[in-house]
Amino acid sequence: MEKKVNADIRLGKLELQILNVVWEKGKATVYDVKEALSKGRTPAYTTILAMMRKMDAKGYLEHDVEGRTFVYRPAISQKDVRHSVLGDILDRLFEGSPTLLINSLVEQRGITETDLKQIKKLTKEAKKNK
Repeated sequence: MEKKVNADIRLGKLELQILNVVWEKGKATVYDVKEALSKGRTPAYTTILAMMRKMDAKGYLEHDVEGRTFVYRPAISQKDVRHSVLGDILDRLFEGSPTLLINSLVEQRGITETDLKQIKKLTKEAKKNK
C-alpha cells in the first residue's frame, strides 16, 4: 500500500530512474532494476543496491523478503512525486505563478488545440471542486 510522505520529495536522477522501473513493474528486485536500466550506461549492481536501500530508509520504497531476496515496491506514487517536484519548480523558478510556468511551457514546447481544450476542461473542473 502506498503511503504519502512529506511534500518535500527530492529525487536525484538515479532515484527517479529506479522509481520509474518499480512503478512500471509494481515490484522489483535490485537485479530487475539493473536489467531495466541496462540500456546505455548502467550503474553497478552495488550502486543500485545502495541507492534502493537509501530510498527504502527515506520512505520512497518498501520491501518484502522472499527467500534471501529483497523485493521492493513503491511507497510513494507518481502523482505525489509530480506534485512535489512541480510545486518546488513553481516556487523556485516561477515565483509561485502558474501563468509564468505555462507561458514558459508554451514558449519552449508550443501548445496544441487539444492541449488547450484539456487545460480549459481541467480548469473548469478545478473551479467546481473548490
